[in-house]
Amino acid sequence: MKTITFSGFAALVLCVAVSATAQTTQYVTLSTGNSLQIQTNQLVSVIGYDWVYRPSINGFLLNGNQIFLTPCSFLGGSYAATSAQIPQIATGMTSIGVNGGSMYSWATFQITTPMTATVVSNYVPADAIVIPASVTGNVQIILESSPDLVNWTAASPGTYGASAGTNRFFRVRAAVSP
Repeated sequence: MKTITFSGFAALVLCVAVSATAQTTQYVTLSTGNSLQIQTNQLVSVIGYDWVYRPSINGFLLNGNQIFLTPCSFLGGSYAATSAQIPQIATGMTSIGVNGGSMYSWATFQITTPMTATVVSNYVPADAIVIPASVTGNVQIILESSPDLVNWTAASPGTYGASAGTNRFFRVRAAVSP
């Protein structure tokens, strides 16, 4: 009887499927009174806005706090945007919007979604026995024990007590017999 042995120590099969998406950049122009929902991982840059009517450009953080993407001052009972250096860059927001100025005010945003990789791993741990799909015939799974990792003897599944002064190693192997 011919026997082919697959050792548990040598069985390491690694199959990793990676699904990656490249960084994307989009440009959006919003007018007064409009807002846009965004993802907290997106990088938002204010790259231009109406310098004549100077709108208030704001965003909301995940905790609900509002932040201003252009400096604002409180004048005559309302907020008014002052001149700001652009680009203004922020992240961690859930939405951005344009307010104030006039009904014709606008702002242009560059929204960058960083590159992400979703790794779907289907792998077999290093201490697992793999029966390859290409094997034909019967496969016997064998449990063995050794005190020195050199001499192996057949063992049965069950409960084992500690041995004084001697280690007990176990391995599982698959033997294919035609």
